[in-house]
Amino acid sequence: MAKILIVDDDTQTTTLLESLVKMAGHQPTSVNLSRHAIEVANSIIPDLILLDIMMEGINGIELCKLVKADSALKGVPVIMVSALDDIGSKRDSFNAGAADFITKPVRPGDFTERIHKAIHD
Repeated sequence: MAKILIVDDDTQTTTLLESLVKMAGHQPTSVNLSRHAIEVANSIIPDLILLDIMMEGINGIELCKLVKADSALKGVPVIMVSALDDIGSKRDSFNAGAADFITKPVRPGDFTERIHKAIHD
C-alpha cells in the first residue's frame, strides 16, 4: 500500500481522487492549501505526489520545483493532475520534474494505471 499525497485546492477534486486512490489499494492524504504541501509531504514521505497546477498561492509547477529541491522528497515521483491541456503547461510540468501529466476530468482506469506505473517505476 503506497502513501499518496494529493494537493489540490478544490475539495471536490481531492475527495474524488482520494476515492480512486483508496479503490486502487493505496493510502491517500489530501492538502487543499499548497503552502502546507511541503510540510505535510515531509511529515509522511509519500510514495507519490499528485499536484494540481492552478492553485492559489504556490501553483503546482512551482510546488513541483520545491519538491524536487527538497532533499527528503526529490526522489518522490510527481504526477500533475490538471484541467489545463496545453503544450506549455505540460512542458513546464515536465521541466519542473513531473513524471507524468493527467488531464482532468480523470478517467478512473487510466488514472489507476498511471499511479501504479509511477509508484513502480
